[in-house]
Amino acid sequence: MSPLETKVRRLFDRYGQRSDNALQNPPIEDAGGHAAAFADYFVGSSPRGVMGGPNDNAFRQQIPRGFAHYREVGGKHMTVKGLKVTALDDLHAIADVDWDFAYTNKAGKSGHVTFTNFYFVTIASGEPKIFAYVTPDEQGAMEEHGLV
Repeated sequence: MSPLETKVRRLFDRYGQRSDNALQNPPIEDAGGHAAAFADYFVGSSPRGVMGGPNDNAFRQQIPRGFAHYREVGGKHMTVKGLKVTALDDLHAIADVDWDFAYTNKAGKSGHVTFTNFYFVTIASGEPKIFAYVTPDEQGAMEEHGLV
């Protein structure tokens, strides 16, 4: 395994664990750790469009709000079920991360939403940082499962 792949895998091991911890009761939130996974500026694309922004205080304040929303709709666990790292060069990679979001919806039915996100990662600073990501239709999946 290359040093790049080792660093990217370690990044998502930690990112996944922090995400799962944030859905526990009581939640163990680490907004600083989540923010540290991202570059100073990053871009995201989803069916809702493309957005970009700085890794600043506003972003760090949004992280716990996002996990609070996941807990409110019944989220119980968020785990990485698969990870494929494709090196682009010595400093950049794409990480295909298979996520499993376990929930209990408002009707009391338990289930899972599985999806793959694609993360573009750089290690130019020495540490792996997400500088872009592509996500599927999260809102649509939540509606299909009766979460919103």
